[in-house]
Amino acid sequence: MSLPPAATAPNSAPPSGWWFRRRSLPCPTWRTALCTGLTALALALLAGRALHPWLALSDPAPEARYLAVEGWVPDHVLREAVTWADQYPTTRVFCTGIPLEQGSYLQQWKTFAEVAANTLARLGLEPPLICPVPCEDAKTERTRAMATALKAVLDREPIPDSGRQINLLTLGTHARRSRAIFQEVLGPQWRVGILSVPPVSYDPAQWYRQSEGAKSVIAEVCALALRAVGGN
Repeated sequence: MSLPPAATAPNSAPPSGWWFRRRSLPCPTWRTALCTGLTALALALLAGRALHPWLALSDPAPEARYLAVEGWVPDHVLREAVTWADQYPTTRVFCTGIPLEQGSYLQQWKTFAEVAANTLARLGLEPPLICPVPCEDAKTERTRAMATALKAVLDREPIPDSGRQINLLTLGTHARRSRAIFQEVLGPQWRVGILSVPPVSYDPAQWYRQSEGAKSVIAEVCALALRAVGGN
């Protein structure tokens, strides 16, 4: 008497390939990795060399008779402002600036605008040309606060439409962002030129090898990125 066949348990396993499927992926050899790394390094070096000049933009308005100086800049930048005013017809030199963060209790001037204005006078610029434009303290968007204060002064000036050109003088990598903000605040009726004075604390051509240069470039790139996404 033959026995009945043994009952088989139902197959509960999912079909092959239900969740995972075996694939073969090509992997780069060391030669590919080396070439890719060298190419990336070369591109990074090229971009790094071009980044500082791109940020430190100089594009003055040739017919502008007004000059604005950001009051926080060091003295060698203010000397360049005097040189510019001596070489080109200049009606007024505006000095912008927020309140001093240190030293205001030790001197009569309380804002960067006043310090810059009096420094220009000491450097030989005729006092009737100098106009300090102080603004209220600002924790964020200080450049915009200075530009807004300048706009309030310019709006009171009897300037014809043909004369609404102004050059902005600043330090190094701050130039591109400063110009964009001042142009945005002053509006399309004004043409804002920009003059970037090279720093003396580091070599702009070797900025990536010096801490001051790296901090300057990285800070401006981050600030421009924030502006691009709608930040401060």
